[in-house]
Amino acid sequence: MKKVTLAHRIEYALLMFVIFILRSMPLYVSSGFMGWLWRSIAPRLRRQKRAMEHLRLAFPEKSDDELYAITLAMWENLGRTFAEAVLADKIAKRMDELVEQPENYRLIVDEIKRSGGVIVSLHSGNWELGGAISSHNGFDCSVVMQKLKNPLVHDYMVRKRAETFSGGVFVKGDRAGMRALTSVSGGTAVAIMGDLRDRHGATIDFFGRPAPTNSFPARLARKKGAPLIALRIKRTRGIHFKVQAEIVPMPHSDAVEDDILQATIAEQAQFESWIREAPDQWMWAHRRWG
Repeated sequence: MKKVTLAHRIEYALLMFVIFILRSMPLYVSSGFMGWLWRSIAPRLRRQKRAMEHLRLAFPEKSDDELYAITLAMWENLGRTFAEAVLADKIAKRMDELVEQPENYRLIVDEIKRSGGVIVSLHSGNWELGGAISSHNGFDCSVVMQKLKNPLVHDYMVRKRAETFSGGVFVKGDRAGMRALTSVSGGTAVAIMGDLRDRHGATIDFFGRPAPTNSFPARLARKKGAPLIALRIKRTRGIHFKVQAEIVPMPHSDAVEDDILQATIAEQAQFESWIREAPDQWMWAHRRWG
């Protein structure tokens, strides 16, 4: 276990204080306040430059003023997502009111209950609500997460996610792949974020630029014979959301590696389509291509 330093303890204490304040407010106030705070502060920080660089490459036809407006909305969405992540239990109690679930998603849920599933999502809208939504729909879902630098914050986030991801929380580097493999079965799904850079993954065009991409979700779905489901939880307004999901075509030929590559390409194409439709809800500041 990583040694806990004084800096870790101070950071954790500040996080707990912020969470205490957020939980003392009505849900819509907490979300709106954190959205305003991030929108006000984050554009002045160093990651703003990276976000603008990525947006210029993705949307060369847009002016800097248009791109800057996208970053403001992006930071607001990220602030809201932080607040809603620590208040997911409150959203879970109002699921039918706050989260629209179209008929095609309900059909996909039925498929998961029959044969399991691999859900691959992206940092768009509020991706943190996946566990609450799966529990609401009556199927177990596990999640693969990255290890956080602060061990106290990491342990807290594992506990929070375990409250809604009833299938378990698997941390990368801790046999996460094997645990995900054994968890996919009828009635059980595993959720994986598929829009992060993976230096050991397949290189696939994303917004016209080569991007190292995690092909594990497609590999897992291909091996288990389970559907590969691209999913996002789009913010429609304030604390209201809509689930959008599509089953990604999975080839089944004798060339297994090519099947996995083609499914990953299709998955990333779906992500790009969603991002183009709502660019202000995706996390442009992370190192997707670098």
